[in-house]
Amino acid sequence: MPAVESARHPATWLVAAWAWPLWQVVQASAAGPYTRRDAVWWAQCLDRPQLERLPASARFGWLVARHPEFRSLVHYRLTPLPWAVRLLLRAVYRPLPTLHLNCAVIGPGLFIEHGFATTLTARTVGRDCRVNQQVTIGHTSRGQPVIGDRVSIGAGAVVIGPMTVGDDARIGANATVVRDVPPGAVMLAPPAVAR
Repeated sequence: MPAVESARHPATWLVAAWAWPLWQVVQASAAGPYTRRDAVWWAQCLDRPQLERLPASARFGWLVARHPEFRSLVHYRLTPLPWAVRLLLRAVYRPLPTLHLNCAVIGPGLFIEHGFATTLTARTVGRDCRVNQQVTIGHTSRGQPVIGDRVSIGAGAVVIGPMTVGDDARIGANATVVRDVPPGAVMLAPPAVAR
């Protein structure tokens, strides 16, 4: 029996057929190139080479069916559409209710792993970033953060205020960042110690 992510598996084509209306809306909108890049990046981050080999519509369908975080990102990309269309799509393809995406710009290729209790309110988020669960990227009365390209943010991290996280930076689990992070830097929380 082929893997579920295989182009020959019936479930792959079943979820692709279920997601076909959403795929058509995405393709007809300005979100198309961003969402296609998102799907490729998700397949790479999930480390599923068989998913990468699927046709674009089948890969999209598989991700929409299996990952409510991906559905939330698709809905964010479709924000410019009329509200009635978005409301109908949200009713059929439900986003993750505990994931909040409220950024001015999110570059292509955002991977959100376990988006439970995650809030992104940055001014911008760059290309090919990774965000884990319970992350807060938020604003203060002074402004919002700017997240560079290829940034990875670990579980429980807090990035807040008018600061910049440079390209290729890594924010560790439970780290709190309130100042600029240079490109390529690794920011870690205090490690646990035995007492």
